[in-house]
Amino acid sequence: MKIKKVISTVLAAVAATATLGFSACGDDSLVVYTEAGFAPFEYIKNGEIVGVDVDIMNRVGEKLGKKVKFENVGFDTIVDTVSAGNLCKVGAAGISVTDERKEKVDFSTEYYTAHLYVIYQTSEASVYESTTTDEVKGVYWDSLAGKNIAVQNGTTADLFLGDELDEGGTIYDTGAKKVGFGALSTAVEDIGLDSDVLIIDELPAKKLIEGKSNLTCAPLYYKGGENEADEAAIDTYAICVTKGETELLEAINAVLAELGEAGIQALVNEHLGL
Repeated sequence: MKIKKVISTVLAAVAATATLGFSACGDDSLVVYTEAGFAPFEYIKNGEIVGVDVDIMNRVGEKLGKKVKFENVGFDTIVDTVSAGNLCKVGAAGISVTDERKEKVDFSTEYYTAHLYVIYQTSEASVYESTTTDEVKGVYWDSLAGKNIAVQNGTTADLFLGDELDEGGTIYDTGAKKVGFGALSTAVEDIGLDSDVLIIDELPAKKLIEGKSNLTCAPLYYKGGENEADEAAIDTYAICVTKGETELLEAINAVLAELGEAGIQALVNEHLGL
């Protein structure tokens, strides 16, 4: 697996608007910040924030004997906010583990692995789609050369894209450029306008294009070299906490262990309506 670079985090001055954080509001309550546009992990249903991460954190609250409150805010400042440990002490929003982030926060057990997907116009499918060595319909990075590529700011897709746009990357100096968005809902509506494609994790990608016959999606791959297999672009989620919050981290890991892979998948299936 090739090592991905990480983009610089935003200034601490704006860290108060984290994605999915976990902050103390008195001894008996915990406030969870979430960017509720990442179904099935966090999304709005009947005016309430629900999702896999919400279910996990509610279980953590029960284990700690604390009431959990969820608030919908922005994504790309979560790690800095959790690192500061003032407004929130936990991030649980499908956050991937990177070396830069580990310098600022502690991470739980990794609990879900997702494949990065590319959303594009159905009419442009022949431009992007190829058959990979996994014998699936996929999109290679080099097919994105010269394209305007949308991502949600601060996500793993943003990190991966930054790596490939930098010198030595697959689409470096091809005319390709990033189009950053604060919300996925806005990003998907922009496909075919200012952006050509959108990169995001598999499950949110599939949810975002439901009912949109003009859009389709496929997994993102690195093309293998001679005698090498293609490599899937994957994203593994964990929950981050302020360094030193041992009791909180232990409670999170205990809940994840109790759920196990089967339990997490059951929550995913439930929120996907399967």
